[in-house]
Amino acid sequence: MAKKPPIAPASADAAEDEGTQPAKPERFHGSTLAGAAFDDVDLHGARFHDVALAEAELDDVDLRGARLRNVSLAEAVLDDVSLAGARLHNVSLAEAVLDDVSLAGARLRNATLAGASLDDVSLAGARIDDADAAASRWSDASLRRARFEASDLREVEIVGCAIDGLTIDGVRIDRLLEEAKGRASVSQASGATAKEALTTTKKPKKERKP
Repeated sequence: MAKKPPIAPASADAAEDEGTQPAKPERFHGSTLAGAAFDDVDLHGARFHDVALAEAELDDVDLRGARLRNVSLAEAVLDDVSLAGARLHNVSLAEAVLDDVSLAGARLRNATLAGASLDDVSLAGARIDDADAAASRWSDASLRRARFEASDLREVEIVGCAIDGLTIDGVRIDRLLEEAKGRASVSQASGATAKEALTTTKKPKKERKP
């Protein structure tokens, strides 16, 4: 099936025709947009319900405050996309690639991120419930004050991420790591002290008489 053309924002003339009335959020219901390309589009507050967006490409898209329910973004590519404050329920991002994406303050419930690659992504202050993020890779991401509850995080790889205030099932991960580092430092210091004491107390060998 041929790839669909990029979805462009509404023209300035159309905006003028609407007068001073605020534009209503875009609504997508029961749509099949698999493989579609969204480029430089303002979809602030948009509603997506029962929408197929698998393998879609979203570049420079504003989805702040959007509502996504029963949406597939499996294997999609999201670059320079803002989903800050968005609500995602039953959304699949399995094997998707997210680069420079903001999910700050977002709420994700029953979302799938299995096998996804997330680079330079912000989940600061986000809440993630009942998510499947197994085998996903996170790099240079902000997880500050993010909260994960009842989520599958097996084999997750986290590299160079900010985790201040990150909570998983009620446990502060940053504090847990600090405590582990503290115990490791104490153990190493104790080992060095014991070795030094052993060297100091070791008796010299007796010289043999001629």
